[in-house]
Amino acid sequence: MNRKQKVGHGIVVAIILLLGVLFFIQRHSSVSSKQFSIQSNVDFYLLGYNSVEGYNFKDNSFEKVSDEKIEIVKGQINQVVKRAEISNRYLLFSEEGPPLGVVGRVISVDFETGKIHYNKTSDYAFSSAGVNPDYYFTSEANTDDSFIAVFDTNLKEVDKYIFKNSVFASDFSNDGDDIYFLGVEVNSNDNYPTYLHHFSLKNKKLQFENKEILHEDPELTYFFDNSIVRGKQLYSISGGYRINSTKEKVLWGKVFHYDMESGLKEFFDLDEIGPVNIIELGENLLAIEHENNDSGKIAFSLFDVTNHKSSFINLSQFGFSAETDYIKDIKLIQDNILLVLAGNKLIAYDINKNTIILEKIVDEDMFHIWLK
Repeated sequence: MNRKQKVGHGIVVAIILLLGVLFFIQRHSSVSSKQFSIQSNVDFYLLGYNSVEGYNFKDNSFEKVSDEKIEIVKGQINQVVKRAEISNRYLLFSEEGPPLGVVGRVISVDFETGKIHYNKTSDYAFSSAGVNPDYYFTSEANTDDSFIAVFDTNLKEVDKYIFKNSVFASDFSNDGDDIYFLGVEVNSNDNYPTYLHHFSLKNKKLQFENKEILHEDPELTYFFDNSIVRGKQLYSISGGYRINSTKEKVLWGKVFHYDMESGLKEFFDLDEIGPVNIIELGENLLAIEHENNDSGKIAFSLFDVTNHKSSFINLSQFGFSAETDYIKDIKLIQDNILLVLAGNKLIAYDINKNTIILEKIVDEDMFHIWLK
């Protein structure tokens, strides 16, 4: 072999080795990405495990504009854990790892560029999550430990707080730089009251501020679930209480309001038991999902935080089954029109007329509505 042949052979070997290194890095890197096509002329997108569909909503009809097949979720997501919408551009959420899922990771969908980014991490949201204008918060709680992790829109983990005592936390809410969530301490020596936890996030550092019992009563222990905080006004949902002396559990459906400035605490009645999840529809309107097993219905309530009035919407009367269907997402697309994704149907619901004006069969794995 002459000198030129040796040099050429060396270059080929170097290229092969470089390609092998690049393949290894791509295969084993925790961060990866995919791409889908952005449509300029759609009103909303439907996201599924294996597709992105674009629609227009006009003349009381769903007009499909695009349908792109792309794997977004490999295994499964926990539908009741909050998904974060940031800057009217990014959707961030978590995919569950084993044993329930396939791969634990945080996922970001960019609706401006069409990029889907993945970060394989053990710090995905297993039990609860939250969002502020810039960051996505994830949490996991078990009998041994619990944490809060903070991710930016590039899926970089910027901070992590580990609790000294394990806490089962509900989804997070932000009010400026303040982060709030409700939690029950796992190793409590009392009746397991719900605490309001207060954190702050400044300069990318998560700092514990304080905690307080949300509603104290020597005879009763109240059950609280998700909450939101706006302008120091906290709203949470309560599914009942336990009588401490007898341990008897009483179910109800109420919204709890706590004025964090004046100290006022009050309950407002809902028309059905089993409130389990809060979906924010706008500045003053909340959708409150009711637990199928408790209520025997697939249903939600609308609650106005300005006048504290509520209305009950029972989807079971329109053919949805409490045994097989569940609510995946709700969005307010017009002043009086809701888009509801439940079971294998997308419906348009007229609030003023209290009826479904449009429905469409969709893939079972559709899980999120993104309003453009």
